[in-house]
Amino acid sequence: MKPQARYAPGRANRWSDHQVNLFDRDFFKPLPTTDTKPSVDPYTPEEREIILEAFRTKKPHYYNCVFFHFWQGPRPSESTALRREDIDLRYTTARIHRSLVQGHEGGTKTVRSNREIHLQDNVVEVLKQENPAPLSVDPEDYFFTTTTGTPIDVGNFYKREWLPILKAKKIRPRPFYNTRHTYVSFLYSIGARSGFISSQTGDSIKTLEKDYAKYIKEADNNRDFVEEQIQKSATQVKPASDVDHSPTPSERKKPLENQGLKDGAGEEGRTPDLMLGKHTL
Repeated sequence: MKPQARYAPGRANRWSDHQVNLFDRDFFKPLPTTDTKPSVDPYTPEEREIILEAFRTKKPHYYNCVFFHFWQGPRPSESTALRREDIDLRYTTARIHRSLVQGHEGGTKTVRSNREIHLQDNVVEVLKQENPAPLSVDPEDYFFTTTTGTPIDVGNFYKREWLPILKAKKIRPRPFYNTRHTYVSFLYSIGARSGFISSQTGDSIKTLEKDYAKYIKEADNNRDFVEEQIQKSATQVKPASDVDHSPTPSERKKPLENQGLKDGAGEEGRTPDLMLGKHTL
């Protein structure tokens, strides 16, 4: 058996280096870059417009993709899998039935996620500006691509395109996925119905109303109504601090003057029907 190694000066640094190498640096990523669902933390309307303008002027190739995300709210895996045959600008619809994650194409997240969405008018206008003539493209071509024409990898897009724009504009970093939260929270804030939002996003109404409750306009109105009624109720019944609400002597119930008399006495004041009723029972 080999003798146990003794501590010697200079070995600590080597051991420390070895310890560092035991950790997987990829585990410590600042933000998720895949299609996992982060907490609901949307970009504000002001941040949205700043980001869109930055992509329009600095990275125009990706502008239509980013615009599509902010104003249609797909999952990143769904938008990157869209083919040209899935987008119908004439009838303003898009068919979502595939996903693309780290180069692997498959079905959508759930059966509910397979859907045909309505394209907003502003999205149609943007997509028309950069969409080539239908006869010059293959229907199987990906609709959103990198500058070299390959499918977009969300992780690479986040690190190479998305984060640099956010940092340049001093916007707090959040995942690209949160453009979906931005779209849904906006729809709720303007009073859109959960049924419409569900058909657009593929999330169930139950999930939507649980995750986005604080953005629902009806919930805000109900909260305001309840607060108003609470204040009104408290004001109506709140007693003045200097008022004695104990009954006055004149309000106290007086004892019956004929108390203790024999049965049948004191009937002078009774009406005939009451007296008749007493004697006939």
